[in-house]
Amino acid sequence: MLQWLKRKREPDATGNNELVLSEAFPSHDILWRAGTHLPIPDWQQQPWPEDGDEGTLHRHANGWAAAWLDATGSALDERYTRAESANFMLLSVLEPRATRVLLDYLERSRKRVLATLPGIAADHGHGKTVVMVFGEEENYYQYISHYGSGSSQPEAHSSGMFIDAGYGHFVFTQGAFDTMEPVVIHEMTHCLVRHLPIPAWLNEGLAVNTEHRFVRPRPLYRPQELEFLFTRFWNAATIQEFWSGKSFIRPDDGQALSYELARLLVQLLGKDYDALTRFCETANYQDGGEEAAKTVLGMGLDDLAAVVLGPGEWTPSPESWTDGTEKGQF
Repeated sequence: MLQWLKRKREPDATGNNELVLSEAFPSHDILWRAGTHLPIPDWQQQPWPEDGDEGTLHRHANGWAAAWLDATGSALDERYTRAESANFMLLSVLEPRATRVLLDYLERSRKRVLATLPGIAADHGHGKTVVMVFGEEENYYQYISHYGSGSSQPEAHSSGMFIDAGYGHFVFTQGAFDTMEPVVIHEMTHCLVRHLPIPAWLNEGLAVNTEHRFVRPRPLYRPQELEFLFTRFWNAATIQEFWSGKSFIRPDDGQALSYELARLLVQLLGKDYDALTRFCETANYQDGGEEAAKTVLGMGLDDLAAVVLGPGEWTPSPESWTDGTEKGQF
């Protein structure tokens, strides 16, 4: 049986939350994936309790999470420690004060996203949300390589992401703190809409717009420049990549232009928040959200796209998506 030290937050004499060491608890055995550089649980094979109340299930999930983080910290080096807040469990190389600051910011960001997207964002599932902050980029890229992100540092720089695989969790690099605020809000949105089978463009559009609500954006393009690039890039073929989600993983400017188009489409939908909520409840990535658009919005996605792109062949054609679909959360 694995053992872990459970940490909790208690107020000190000044009323601030301090991280204090609590009692040790035995964990359930964890099944680990074979052939990995770092401990990666095999969540698909991990047995889940057949019954139990919500409290029991949460404690069970938290036990797995704690054992998982402790094993990961031990596999890295002695600098890594685990700390907790009400809704998060953090593994990092941060000093105690920085740890408290990050956990407090994570809690505030969670509340912000839930308040910004009522009826859309939700905190389903069991166990605290896991967050890992790696001290070195090499360890960060090595870790995310286990989730299909390549075996070495990719050309496109990454400072953080939400990994929606088994036990969903955030991963960041320590050097990302100067830019962590927008990354946390963006990835937190992905985390809190993961229960919805929405298409990638809707997923990313929600994340970008929520991020921009709380963090002043730095526009990539001037309006006239964006209009020119849209006209040059979007056509009957590339729009199919957008609806299927594949354009978000293009290696060229099409990736950035996909995020810009998603942002603008969700802005349009957000003018009627009730309709946006109903659309998110029924949209499915398998058809890009086309059936939900017709049912909820009373129009096709081609009509929505035409507001931004002008007249064109913008209707989704799922039968042409031979490369499959994406759900977002890249």
